[in-house]
Amino acid sequence: MHTGIENAGGNRPHLVVLQGPGLGDFFEIADDELVLGSDPFSADIVVRDVEVEPRHAELYRRPGGYALRGVVEAGKTIALNGEVMEEPGYGQLLSDGDRIHVGDSVLEYSHQDEIKASFFEQLHELVNRDHLTGLFSKGRFDREFEHRLEAMADEGRPLSVLMADIDSLKKINDAKGHLLGEFVVGEIGRIIGAIHEEEGRSATRFGGDEYQSILPDLSKEDALGVAEEIRRSVEARTFERDDVSARTTISIGVASYPEDGTTHQELTHAADAALYRAKRAGGNAVSE
Repeated sequence: MHTGIENAGGNRPHLVVLQGPGLGDFFEIADDELVLGSDPFSADIVVRDVEVEPRHAELYRRPGGYALRGVVEAGKTIALNGEVMEEPGYGQLLSDGDRIHVGDSVLEYSHQDEIKASFFEQLHELVNRDHLTGLFSKGRFDREFEHRLEAMADEGRPLSVLMADIDSLKKINDAKGHLLGEFVVGEIGRIIGAIHEEEGRSATRFGGDEYQSILPDLSKEDALGVAEEIRRSVEARTFERDDVSARTTISIGVASYPEDGTTHQELTHAADAALYRAKRAGGNAVSE
């Protein structure tokens, strides 16, 4: 995703998903060449749609604005305003309001309306982000989970799941107040989010003080390493707000596709069972 870059004249070229699994996703366009596709490792504009190829289309800057062309080797249909582009490799200049049809998704291109761009960007944050932690909202995360799992399964690649729970939040709430407890929940979410910043990883606040993560392309062994990094980071942190501070720890359970389950529900249950094993072992632990 490309955000935070202002373009000359105040224009903000962008795409927003109007229809499809990624409904509401917002992408600001600033680079000279970008790949549109379903694979976060090879696409700049990631469309969460299993009918979209890993590298499906390209946007590139040319005199007059941005143009769209299909990736020839993808061999998939692209339609612009309902009309199929007959020559995938031939670029077509985009106009404000044009709609790009790929897979089951429709994306609208716009560049002339700064207010609309700002509206879609803020709407994207409201719909897709948890206000306290900055992690994905539960609904957005669940859609991301299904998309990533299906993509990994189709390509025979691993995927791991983490379930995490703060060990002593009730003690913090009782001794230091709920405002500090809420702050701790938010900050631990941000620790998790920072560790998941790249490589297609994502996380959500699963419940009050629980978190869930998906780690595409990570084996059980690799996921245990990520979980241990999170555990150590939380253990080392002193959480302070308004001159009140607290320390806490976190327990984490790890499950992996396909050995621990092949569906969203199975993997969540397996990671949750591993989390309870970590809690029964005394907390501040990682378990599989």
